[in-house]
Amino acid sequence: MKRTGLAVIFLSLLLLIVGCGKVTTSQKSDQKHKVIEKTIDYAKLSDSEQSEMTFIFTKNSDSSAVDLKVINRTSKNVTFNGNKFLLIYPKKSQIDSTDGRTIKIGSNSTKTFTNLFEGLNSADFSTIGLYCYKNNHNKLAYSEANSSSSKSTNLKDESLQKAYKKAAAKEKVPDSKRSNGRNDTERQNSVPNGQITSGQQAVALIQSLNGPAPQGTSYTFMTDGSSGTNGAVKTNDGQMVFWVRLFESGNGVAITVDDWTVFPNRTVIHQAPPEVGEPSNNRSNDSNLNDSDNDSDDSSLNDDAGSDTTDTNDNYDTDNLN
Repeated sequence: MKRTGLAVIFLSLLLLIVGCGKVTTSQKSDQKHKVIEKTIDYAKLSDSEQSEMTFIFTKNSDSSAVDLKVINRTSKNVTFNGNKFLLIYPKKSQIDSTDGRTIKIGSNSTKTFTNLFEGLNSADFSTIGLYCYKNNHNKLAYSEANSSSSKSTNLKDESLQKAYKKAAAKEKVPDSKRSNGRNDTERQNSVPNGQITSGQQAVALIQSLNGPAPQGTSYTFMTDGSSGTNGAVKTNDGQMVFWVRLFESGNGVAITVDDWTVFPNRTVIHQAPPEVGEPSNNRSNDSNLNDSDNDSDDSSLNDDAGSDTTDTNDNYDTDNLN
C-alpha cells in the first residue's frame, strides 16, 4: 500500500515537471517569432534590402496630386515618414510631400497611398525630376517628363540618368561672353594684372586677398586733402599710396575694423599709411559720418554720392575673385 502511494506521488511530480517544460519552450518560441518581425525605417535598410522594394508614382488626370504604390518584398515591416518624400528638380526648388502620416508596409505586401504630393500642376512635370525619401541618397524613381507614371525600375535607365545629369550640370559661360557683357564700372573695379592706378582697384585687390567683407561691414578707400582724382593719398615722405579701410557703420558712426596700405606696385602692408595728412597720434581710428570737420580736411570715408571717386563697392565684380 505504501509503495502504491509513493508511485502515485512520483508520477504526479514527473507530469508537473514535463508540463512546465512545455510552457517554457512555447514562450521562448513566441519570443523568437516576435524578434523576427522587425519594423524599420526605409532609410535604415541596406542597399540590397532597398532593391527588394518597388515604388510606383502616379499623377492624377490634372497633375495636381501624386499617388504612391509600394511593393515590399523584404522580410521586414518598413515605415516611412509621410512628409519626408521629395521631388527634386535640377536648378529648381524641391517639392515636399504633404502627407503627415507614418506610412507602414508589412513584409511581403503591397500598399497604395493617395495624394502623397498635392498642390501640383502640369508645369511641375515638364522636365525630368527625381523622387527621393529624406535626401537624394535614397532615390526612389525618376519623374519622367510628360509621363503619367514613374516606376523605381527607371533608375537603371541610362537615358534618364544622362538627362538628369545634363539638367543638373552648370552651364559654362565662354570667356568672350564674360568680357563683352561687362560694363566700364565693372572693368574699373576688377583686379588689375599690373599697376594699381585707382582706389577702386586697391579695394578690389584687398578683397581678392581677404574675401568679401563680413556681414555688416564694407570696404572703402580713404581720401584726404592730398588725394588726386584716382584716390591716392600722399604720405609725409612723399609716396603716393592707396588707403583701404574695412569699417562697420551704424547710427551714423563708422567704426574702423581694419586698414591696409596698397602701393602702386601691388605691395600690401596690413596697416594704415603712416603720417598721412597729419601726425599719426592725432588721427582717430573712428570717423563720425556726421562730423563736418572730418568731411573737410581730415581723412574720411569716401562715401559721398556726388564725388567722382565714390566707391560704395555696390558695382564691384566678384567673378574673378577666387
